[in-house]
Amino acid sequence: MTEQLPDRPPANPPDASLAALGPLLDRLEELLDDVEGLDEGVQNRVFELLDGVDAVHRLAVTRLADALADDLGSVRRSDSAIDWLFEAYGVGVDDVDAASAALEQIRPYLHEHGGEVDVLAVQHGVVQVRLAGACSGCTSAAQTLRHGVEEALRENLPGFLAMKVLSDDGAAVHPPPSLPVLLQITPRPT
Repeated sequence: MTEQLPDRPPANPPDASLAALGPLLDRLEELLDDVEGLDEGVQNRVFELLDGVDAVHRLAVTRLADALADDLGSVRRSDSAIDWLFEAYGVGVDDVDAASAALEQIRPYLHEHGGEVDVLAVQHGVVQVRLAGACSGCTSAAQTLRHGVEEALRENLPGFLAMKVLSDDGAAVHPPPSLPVLLQITPRPT
């Protein structure tokens, strides 16, 4: 009679892998606070570096998810740290739906002024939107974009890089220059 071996626990149980992230995430937050106290030119270079690292990681994580294809769900369920990483990079998220959801907080303001914004497409972090109603061609539309729509996307859409705007008639609207994109840090895993 053959003796059955007990099931081996995973080498890195999900809870342990997430717990190990805690001190590292705390330290990263401290370092970001330190960077904010640096000279503006140095800050810009540090944030450019972080954005570049983030872009490389986002590309690799997205391609990894594409390669996993049908196994993606089981891989995510197998380890909460992996699931957190994929979540942080928006893997498996419909980009247009995510961008539309990011704009929900600004929609009431636009509606009060007879306007609307629709997300048309998202590609490689560039969100194409259309201004409709009173917002289309409005003289204050540039300010609304910068302080409303673009800021809502920047704060609520992981991977947001830029915005391309079309008016009701399909003409391009050129908003004021964007603020630099900072590393997208998502909430700490639970």
